Amino acid sequence: MTERRWHYAWNILLGVILIRGFAGGGINMTSGLFLLPVSREIGVGIGSLSLYMSISSVVLVLFLPLAGKLINKYDIRIVTLAGAALQAVSFAACGFLNKVYGWYLLAVPQAIGAAIVVNLLGPILINRWFSRNVGLMLGIQMACVSLFGAVLQPVTSAVIAGSGWRTAYIMVGGVTFAVILLSSLILLRNSPKDSGMLPYGAEEKKTAADKGKPKQQLEIEEKTALKSISFYLLLIFMIAITGVGVFVQHIPTYGQLLGYSAQSTGMALAFASVGSSIGSVAIGMISDRIGSLKTCYGIIVIGLLAAAGFLFASHSFMIFGLATFLHGLVSSGVMVLAPILTLTFYGQKDYEQIYAKVSMGAPLASILLIPAYGFIYDFMNDYRPVLFGIIILLLISAFCIAAGWKNRCTIDGCPTWKTRK
Repeated sequence: MTERRWHYAWNILLGVILIRGFAGGGINMTSGLFLLPVSREIGVGIGSLSLYMSISSVVLVLFLPLAGKLINKYDIRIVTLAGAALQAVSFAACGFLNKVYGWYLLAVPQAIGAAIVVNLLGPILINRWFSRNVGLMLGIQMACVSLFGAVLQPVTSAVIAGSGWRTAYIMVGGVTFAVILLSSLILLRNSPKDSGMLPYGAEEKKTAADKGKPKQQLEIEEKTALKSISFYLLLIFMIAITGVGVFVQHIPTYGQLLGYSAQSTGMALAFASVGSSIGSVAIGMISDRIGSLKTCYGIIVIGLLAAAGFLFASHSFMIFGLATFLHGLVSSGVMVLAPILTLTFYGQKDYEQIYAKVSMGAPLASILLIPAYGFIYDFMNDYRPVLFGIIILLLISAFCIAAGWKNRCTIDGCPTWKTRK
């Protein structure tokens, strides 16, 4: 089969970029902008309000394995539309709420929808439709998501400042639903096999394999992976590194407490999004070239620099902006490296099911740490203890990825707690 000049995989990539750009960059990345104005108007603490994010994360953890099965079983367009209706419409409905329990209730459908359109859709479709440079493709779509966030965060801040948080909720949710509706119907398709073609780059790989000796592929079953040492270390790594990333939800509040205006903190979040967009492409390319382990170490070092910057951010907005930029680089690493590490550790055989379970680390971190950061501030009137905690999480992530890599699965098997390789 001859590869076409314009492969349909590029349509898939465009669809994923638009869907995740608005669902992730539009809804997820702007959620933190609402915490302070909403808490002041309805008269609750930031910690109490941010509990809805923990509820969302609990639902996300429980629903992710089922979401992976639904994406495999049903037409991707139908599943995506269902996810959009649940996430985007629920987000828009927050604009009509007056009591904090309303956020708690709407967190459930938001999380179910986000599991599909934000967490799993992009990595799964890219893995189906691209056979080469998967890390780069994952990086490109994450970079575009961050660029959408860089535009939508200051726009949302301006709407909140000019028209109120209620209008902003309705605007972001409504536009997101419309974009996902059109993108899924026009651009998305299930798999190359269903369309009578090979994934992009598969023909070149096949030709190269025919010229040399066949290379044995890593094919680890889900039940084997779940018993391995590396799975639990990878899961803890995801929890720790995501615990660093979720501080982005508190950056607007932290910035305003340092004395910067709402518009300035919105611009700082845009710096984080730009950092995330640059980091996504760079991390994907670097990982393809030097491997995911060294890339993980580099991200951890950048995270330590970001935490140090936040500790001294009161001295200058330039330091605050630089810290948010570096934090964006770290945040992008979570979404790009998780699918790459899953492929490296376990191969293609049960990739979608294993990846769905590895992805549970991100919401598990959100369950505990987003409200914990808020409660720590409410109790101590200071975000510095949170920043020291982030430094500890980075050190934990370094240990887990090093140990997980040493005990990763190979074609000879997976080391377990009872039997090490």
